[in-house]
Amino acid sequence: MRKLITYQEELDKTPRLGYTPIEEVQLDLSCRDEITKTLRGIQALYSHKDTKEELFRILKTMITVESSNSGRKGMDLWTIFVLATLRLSCNWDYDKLRSCFNNHRSIREMAGVDMFCDFDKLIGRQTIHDNVSLFTKDVANQVSKLSIDFGHRQLFPKCTELKIRCDSFVFLSNVHFPTDYNLLLDSVRKVLSICVATAKKQKLSGWREHQSLWNKVRNCYNKLSKMRNSNSPKQKVKDRRTQEILQQVSLYLDTASKYLQKAQEFQKSLPDKIPELNTFLEYGSLFMDQISRRVLNDEKIPPEEKVFSIFEPYTEWICKGKAGVRQELGVKLCIVQDKHGFILQHQIMNHKQDKDVAVDLAQKSLRDFPKVSSMSFDKGFHSKRDIDGNNNRTLIEAMGIKAHLPVKGKRNKADTLRESSADFGIARKQHPAVESAVNALESHGLDRCPDRGEERYNRYAAVAVAASNIHNIGTILMKREINRKKSVS
Repeated sequence: MRKLITYQEELDKTPRLGYTPIEEVQLDLSCRDEITKTLRGIQALYSHKDTKEELFRILKTMITVESSNSGRKGMDLWTIFVLATLRLSCNWDYDKLRSCFNNHRSIREMAGVDMFCDFDKLIGRQTIHDNVSLFTKDVANQVSKLSIDFGHRQLFPKCTELKIRCDSFVFLSNVHFPTDYNLLLDSVRKVLSICVATAKKQKLSGWREHQSLWNKVRNCYNKLSKMRNSNSPKQKVKDRRTQEILQQVSLYLDTASKYLQKAQEFQKSLPDKIPELNTFLEYGSLFMDQISRRVLNDEKIPPEEKVFSIFEPYTEWICKGKAGVRQELGVKLCIVQDKHGFILQHQIMNHKQDKDVAVDLAQKSLRDFPKVSSMSFDKGFHSKRDIDGNNNRTLIEAMGIKAHLPVKGKRNKADTLRESSADFGIARKQHPAVESAVNALESHGLDRCPDRGEERYNRYAAVAVAASNIHNIGTILMKREINRKKSVS
């Protein structure tokens, strides 16, 4: 256990010779790399007194009783904040993050590293991973809100109203292309590995030939995956090939069933049951049933019964109709962007469509940012009128927000008149700017989540949005500083 400390506790001690104050760290304004822009945004938050105090108050919520009262001295909260922001802003893995932190001078200065005493003090990958993982979803959301408030208040003080736009995209999960054949293979592999590890730990017999068991299942799968239906014009040849595939499927199911049954009996013999083993046994039974129904009984499996990953079960099969993209594996993520480039809200849409989150996002945006005056959408956010005669547009406008939401399908006279107005036309022309925000998010870490588990998936999205807002602050400041220097010269 490493003891977490705040950066302010370090500053209260005797100043170190090699320490560079955060607000005095020199950054190259001509550099267009995302590292410099992100560091400039971080520096701006630290240099403002009230913002810095609020930021440290938020970061202190990461300290638990265990991490504050025991263990060796660990990474301070300010360094965790800097590294977590850089990881998502620059789309780095932990190895790249470690390398840059140990070798990049500006990053080490911004993190408060003593360039004399601690210059040769390198931090390992696991230490960085364990500490950056403490930057939770709630902390990221609060940091994001703080960054946006700072940007609105300090960078755009004369702004009296916010015109925002909303759109969604698919945030990919880190899974391979799913078929019920390879998902069954994954289930058997995990079941065998858990049983072998448990038997070895408790010195139980029955799993000495586990490698041979695994090879038999894998060989059945490999042979099945290479078999294709015949394209011969002769019906007899087609039927013979179909029968060969059915026989191989039956052999694959029998082999997998044999070892799953053995694992079930092993689970029953244990005094302490293994919950993880039960999970993968259930997955194995599910995929065996689906393969049998689909191939042997020629039955169509309903979409709601399908699972697309046993490791990331929240993953959805999404077809948005994009050119060249037949399907995407992940969850839809909806964002709300203002005219200054800040991401005000984001929501992971588990088994939801665009029309299901429009009103909720409008409510949250107005609650957190009272200056919101209008909100633009695309047709996917339009909903039909309910029993009371309300749809998404009327509900949003009832809050006092002008909703520029085009109608899906045929328009009546009122909708035609509304969508022909000058304000609606301007909003529709400005709405595609949100696509630029989506592209920027995907380029800076929000394309595919490398972390495992739904909780880490949600955290990754929240930290990415917070890092994007801090990056945006740095971009705006550097652009203004460059223009200021040009005007002086």
